[in-house]
Amino acid sequence: MVNRDGKKIRVSAEFRSSETLGLPSTSDRDKYMAFMKLAMETKLKMGVINNPIRFSGYSLLNILGQCDSGENYEALNSWGMRMADTTITSEQVIYSSVRKRYMNKTVHVFRSFTRLGTSGLNNFGRADMFEVELEDWLLENLNESFVVPEDFNMYRKLVRPTAKGIFVYLYLWFYASQGRQVEKDYAELCALLNIRTYDHVSKIRETIGLSLTDLVNIGYLRSWDVRPMMSKSGYKLILTPGRAMKDVLLLTQRKQLALVGQTDMPLSDSRESAMAALIEKGVSPTKAKDLAGRLEPSALLDRIEFVSHQVESDTRKNIKNPAGYLISFLESDQLVPSNFQTSRQRVELQAKKAHEDSLRARNTANALKQLHLQEEYEAWKRVEADSVIAQRFPKAALVEKLKGVSSQLRREPTVASFLDRLSQEQRRRELMKHLRNEVIRELDWPSFEEWQRADPQRRLFQMGDD
Repeated sequence: MVNRDGKKIRVSAEFRSSETLGLPSTSDRDKYMAFMKLAMETKLKMGVINNPIRFSGYSLLNILGQCDSGENYEALNSWGMRMADTTITSEQVIYSSVRKRYMNKTVHVFRSFTRLGTSGLNNFGRADMFEVELEDWLLENLNESFVVPEDFNMYRKLVRPTAKGIFVYLYLWFYASQGRQVEKDYAELCALLNIRTYDHVSKIRETIGLSLTDLVNIGYLRSWDVRPMMSKSGYKLILTPGRAMKDVLLLTQRKQLALVGQTDMPLSDSRESAMAALIEKGVSPTKAKDLAGRLEPSALLDRIEFVSHQVESDTRKNIKNPAGYLISFLESDQLVPSNFQTSRQRVELQAKKAHEDSLRARNTANALKQLHLQEEYEAWKRVEADSVIAQRFPKAALVEKLKGVSSQLRREPTVASFLDRLSQEQRRRELMKHLRNEVIRELDWPSFEEWQRADPQRRLFQMGDD
C-alpha cells in the first residue's frame, strides 16, 4: 500500500471467529454502523463515550428501519455475540489515536456483549436491552473523533450487499488519492468483497456494475468504467468521486488544516475571548485554545451560548458532562438552530434597527428640506412674476387687465358665480392670482435644480398674501 506521503507500507488484517458463530456478515455490518450512530449520538449528548454502552433493541432496530419482531431481536443478539467473538490480527491497520501509532497485535472490537432486560408475554411490548463494552483502542478513537466519516443515512439507501461493501472503502481510497480518480484491480476487489469474479466485461457490468451505479445514485461516485489492464491480464475499475464524496473529503481536509500549527500560533483578541469563554465552561485550556484557533470566533461564541442554554434547560440532568457535550457539539459541526437568537445577534439587530431609524430620520429631514426649498422656489417665481406685472401694467393698465381676466373667467358659469360671492378685495386677489399664473406660464424660468445651483443659500422671507 502507498500512503499519502508516497511511501510504501505493508498492511494486513486477519479476521478470525469460532466455527459456531462465524464471521460477521453484511447484515452484521448494517447493525454495527447503526450501533456506531447510536454511540456518536451518545457522545454528542454526553460529551464522552464510556463503557459500558447500553441501548434498547428497539432503538437500534428503529435506526435500521426494522420492526421489533422476536426474530429481529434474536438477530441483534447473534450479531453482538459474533462481534465479541471475532478477533483481528492487525499489521499497520488499527491505529490508536492516543498512542499515535499503528498497532501490530491481535485485538477485539467488542470486549463483551450482554443481553439485558425482559420481554412481555408472547414478545408483546418487548423491552430487551443490550450492553456493549468496547475495546480500549476503539473507545479512545471514538472519543478523540478519530473515525472515518460515514453517513449512515446514505448507507441505508443502498440495498445491494456489494454496494454496501464498496461504500465502506470509498472514503479510504479517495482520501489516499487526495480526491482524484482511482483504479482498482477488479479481481482483487472481488476477493476483498468475497464475491465471484467474472471474465467478460458484459458480465462485470451486469454484476458489480449495478452496485457501482447505486453508488453513483447517492453521489458517492460520479462515474465508473471497466477497462483492461495494461501490465497484466484482467480488468480494472475506474472510479471517479461524486459530489457527496468530495464534500466528506473537504470536511476532513478542513479539520486537518485547522489543526496544523495551532498550538504555537498566537491568538487574536477575538479568539482569546472565545478561548476564555470555553475555559469558563469547563473546557481544558489546551483544548480551548485548539478550538478557538480552529473555529470562527463569533460563530464559536454563538454555539457556546446555545449549548449553555441547553444545559440550563436540562431539568432532567440528561447532560452529565456539559464541557464534554460542548466539545462534541463544536467538533461535530453542529449549527445553532435558526429559531434561537444569541445575544450577539440581538445586539446586531438592535444596531441595525438604530441605523435604519437614523437613516429613516435623515431621509425624512432631507425630504422636508427639499419640500421647503420647492416652496421657496415657487414663492420666488411668484415674486418675479409680480415684478413683471408691475412693469408691464401701470396702475390704470392693471385695472383694465384684471377686468379682461375677469371677463375671460366669467365665461364659465361656475367660476362667475364664485367671483360674485367674493368681496371686492378677495375678487382682486383671485384675479391677480390668475394673472400671475398666466405670466409664470409665459416666462422661461430656470429649473428647480438650476435655481438651487445659482444661489444655494437662497432663502426667502415669509411673504404675505397678495
